[in-house]
Parts: sequence; C-alpha cells; structure tokens
Amino acid sequence: MILLTSFWDTPAEPLPAALLELDFDPAAERYGVVDRMSLSTIWNGPVPPTNPAKLVVPIEYATSNNLLVMIFDDSGSPSYNIVGNDKVQAQLVDARTVTTNP
Repeated sequence: MILLTSFWDTPAEPLPAALLELDFDPAAERYGVVDRMSLSTIWNGPVPPTNPAKLVVPIEYATSNNLLVMIFDDSGSPSYNIVGNDKVQAQLVDARTVTTNP
C-alpha cells in the first residue's frame, strides 16, 4: 500500500526574506534605498502614509550591511535637503508572515 501525503498536509517551510523597516521623519516626502557598493537603486518613491514603512529587499541584504537609506524633504522651504543612514542591514524574516506597505 502506498501512502500519499498531500502538499497541504505538511507544515509550511519558512520562506526566507529580507525586510527593511523604516521609520520616517514627519517632514520626509520621498525616500530612496541604494546598494552602497554598486549605487544601484533598490527603491525610490514617496513616503507611505503609514509609519514605519516595510519593504522586502533581496535576501543578500539580510547578511550584509550594504544598504544606504536616504530621505528627502521636497517642500517649498525644506527643513533639510537630504538625510541618510549608511551601512543599513535588513532583517531576516519569514516572507509568509510579513505585511509590506511601500
């Protein structure tokens, strides 16, 4: 006799993902996330209405600190032009349990 187990009967394996959770200054209007080694843009867009923002990034950023996060104030009389954090590392999380809001 052959016993078949369906896919749904087995416990779900964790799905590794890298999560960047960002808390913004109220004056920030846009933000950008850049790979600090290649200067390639990972994300660029408006600050979401909910704070903090949660953004899933490539998994390699959970094991390295190669991210540069910048916020921009575009208002008529800005409080600042740009503020950034260098050498940011994402959290290693299970993608099945993450809710994002970019």
